[in-house]
Amino acid sequence: MTAYAYLRKSSVRDGDRDTSHESQETAVRELAKRYNDNGSTLTILADWDISGRLGPDRRPGYRALLEAIESGRATAVYSYSLSRLGRSLRELTRLIDLCDKQGIPVRLYVDSLDTSTASGRLLAHVLGSVAQFEADVAAERQRASQAAKRARGEKIGTTPVYGEREGEDAAIVSAAVMEAGSYSGAAKLLNERGIKPRSSKRGWWASSVSVVMKRIDPDVHINNRGPKGIGPDFILAKVLRCPTCGTRLTGMADRTWRTSGPRVRYACRQGSVTPHARTSVSEHLILPAIRAEADRLVTPEMIEAGDTEAEQRAELEHRKARVLDMFEAGHIDRDERERRLTGIYQSLEKLDARRVVNAIPRIDWTWPSRQINAVLRALFERIELDPATFQPVAFEWTVPEWRASGT
Repeated sequence: MTAYAYLRKSSVRDGDRDTSHESQETAVRELAKRYNDNGSTLTILADWDISGRLGPDRRPGYRALLEAIESGRATAVYSYSLSRLGRSLRELTRLIDLCDKQGIPVRLYVDSLDTSTASGRLLAHVLGSVAQFEADVAAERQRASQAAKRARGEKIGTTPVYGEREGEDAAIVSAAVMEAGSYSGAAKLLNERGIKPRSSKRGWWASSVSVVMKRIDPDVHINNRGPKGIGPDFILAKVLRCPTCGTRLTGMADRTWRTSGPRVRYACRQGSVTPHARTSVSEHLILPAIRAEADRLVTPEMIEAGDTEAEQRAELEHRKARVLDMFEAGHIDRDERERRLTGIYQSLEKLDARRVVNAIPRIDWTWPSRQINAVLRALFERIELDPATFQPVAFEWTVPEWRASGT
């Protein structure tokens, strides 16, 4: 049982000192200390450079917070402000209601909010509405500004569009689209002809061709439909990467299996653009090996930090203090401070993961796909696949100690 603090910021490059990682952490630790929750009893979770409008599927720190609340491991939730918890009224309401159901107080530093009281719960819902309103207004301002620029014929953004730099010819991209009749076909033609995109080292993608075409002619419309994916509601979502190019495999329903209903297969989107030994695999062929490995999970009551981990944590804390001292002395500017601190905080969060996920349950394979997927993504840092067969050849566990020894 432990208290959790959640930190978040949409952009670490905006120079806002009030919501920097250091400011938020200092504030929530001060607040937690008032309730005797500071020190070893407080676990810090964070999502950096991630919008508060996104749900838990795209905010790993927030997802870990929800899992701790739902499992009963959390005793309290602390944050800098309600807007740091999120910008979606629906998600904020869900979080507060979940904490209320579990008897867990939510306490905020800036908003002076404590949901252990009736007035605090009412204020939380009011502030949630304000947070979403502010986000909606900001989005409307941005859309209005962009529309005005388009009407004046001005370019949106400061990055030169494809075709404005030396060696780039947008007309070639347009010609490839007209010839192929689709973005994916155009990407394949461009790669075969040796036309280099601006940034991707793996060649053109259908999406990058689409971006160029929409900048050339916003009214262009190419029917580029592909098989409909089934979102995150499948077992191996965001777990597998293509062994040839490293692209994350996309899950989709294979509707050719009419007799037994649709099966799921995982495919590399880049497989139609660059040569691959294999581009897809059916879930029923790959799942047994992954299931056997996941069933090796050992769930001790606690995973104690060893001497090596303690030394790593002490070194990271020392580096953090040194960066802050350099900033205070004027040796580095605010942007450089944030850049250095971001890497340090990410390393600290990885160490915290060894304690945060110390109560991962053994998988019951009758669970819904989304629930199984959440556990698999917590268990494995990486699953290495064979390029020819797409069968797993190696598993990298998030914490090696979780894996039972033996064959």
